[in-house]
Amino acid sequence: MNIIEEMYNGNLFPVGTYEHSSEEYKKIMNELTTAEAELLVAYPQIKELFDKYQSAQIDLISINNRQEFVNGFRIGAQMMLEMLKPID
Repeated sequence: MNIIEEMYNGNLFPVGTYEHSSEEYKKIMNELTTAEAELLVAYPQIKELFDKYQSAQIDLISINNRQEFVNGFRIGAQMMLEMLKPID
């Protein structure tokens, strides 16, 4: 089976397969969750607004990630096309 068939059949799906196991990721995630908890303890009245903020931010990141994937795929395809050109 070729890569295009794998993608069509849903067997090749890079989104969501990345494991966040690096120490750097864990450290930053811990800092984020700690800061969030401290913020909501200090200002419990902002929880609803904070949830809206987080939701909008997640949506923007998702859109950005999708566009970056598409752009990367296009660049890769353009590189392959360039490789097929005869050498001058």
